[in-house]
Amino acid sequence: MTNSKNQLFWYTSGNALWMGAYSLQQILVTWILVGQLNESPERVGFAQMLIGIPGLAFMLWGGVIGDRMDVRVLLSRAHFFSAIPPLVLALVSIYGLIGYWILIGTALFASLLNSASTPARATILNTIAADRLQFAITLSTGIGSIAAIAGTKLGGEMDSVGLTTILLVQSAVFMAGGLLTLCLKSVKPKRTAADTSVIATIKDGIHHVWQRPFARNLIGLNFVSSLFNAGGWIVVIPFIVKRVYDGDAMFLANIMVIFTFGSLVSNFGLLKFMPLKYPGRLYLSMQLSRILILVLIWIQPEEPFLWLAALLWGLNMGITTTTSRLMLQEVAEEAYRARVMSIFQLSLLSAAPLGSLFLGQIMGTWGPINALIPGICASFVIFIVGFWMTDIWNYRSPEK
Repeated sequence: MTNSKNQLFWYTSGNALWMGAYSLQQILVTWILVGQLNESPERVGFAQMLIGIPGLAFMLWGGVIGDRMDVRVLLSRAHFFSAIPPLVLALVSIYGLIGYWILIGTALFASLLNSASTPARATILNTIAADRLQFAITLSTGIGSIAAIAGTKLGGEMDSVGLTTILLVQSAVFMAGGLLTLCLKSVKPKRTAADTSVIATIKDGIHHVWQRPFARNLIGLNFVSSLFNAGGWIVVIPFIVKRVYDGDAMFLANIMVIFTFGSLVSNFGLLKFMPLKYPGRLYLSMQLSRILILVLIWIQPEEPFLWLAALLWGLNMGITTTTSRLMLQEVAEEAYRARVMSIFQLSLLSAAPLGSLFLGQIMGTWGPINALIPGICASFVIFIVGFWMTDIWNYRSPEK
């Protein structure tokens, strides 16, 4: 048990540093595009799509590799290589050469590394946590949220501290996370498929998910949710901050910190009720509450109510992310777990950039506020379909 606790400590610490550095990455890219380069909504949406879409193939590849190789090696390499893009961007920043395409190139490289390592980062918890998977998922997500708050807050200081300094700190954090990840024990696959091609292995994983209606339906609904809601958070909120509330980088950082704090509260709050008996009911109920949150932002309230909406959105996101992830990890067979999680992450990562492109076009025509309406409609559809046409509402956790 002591060894298990030590492993969970090393995992949670390394994961927290990854979350902090990657959250810093997201706000840097967003504000450089919106606040410094003053790009249009259409070009920002296009940039987010370019950054996210190529990572889709790497996500499936990461699922295959996660089922084939030592997970510790994969994660540590992802940390060390992720330290390179901020160093490149820092060098460019020193000479004042940051532009649209240079920013996209470095962000794309970081996105590919994230996509390749995310499935393994999720599935290694099954080995570390043993019979306390729900607890481990919620704890690591909660600690990661604290680190994400710190990373986002640091990003808000880019105008006062200096972009180059922040980029160097980001690179150091990635490196530190890699060193902590090396403290994990080797986690080699239970079953290898050395005689099977990568393409065949990916197809096998997709077939495995498709033949299981519960996993297929949950992944599909998450795709729809992420298409409008994650895309809305990535693209729409920064423009609402800048154009509706005339905010700066710190204003955006504070909004994101409040959002992440809400996610943190919901994750640690769920620990009290672990293991959840019917996580699917909580997941679907959150779809209805999100409608009220988006409507609150849509009516363009005073700033205090905007902060409240960000907090509630974070609470909502923390619950839906944790419950959907733990349900999939519970139902996935061990030999396919990394590939199942890679497909799950693929649905999220593919939807966000596609949603960014779509919502960017809507903002260009009808303004940032009205770009929230598709998310309102999507949340209602997800609840209706999930309740009436799937088994998500009645899913019972085997841990209970």
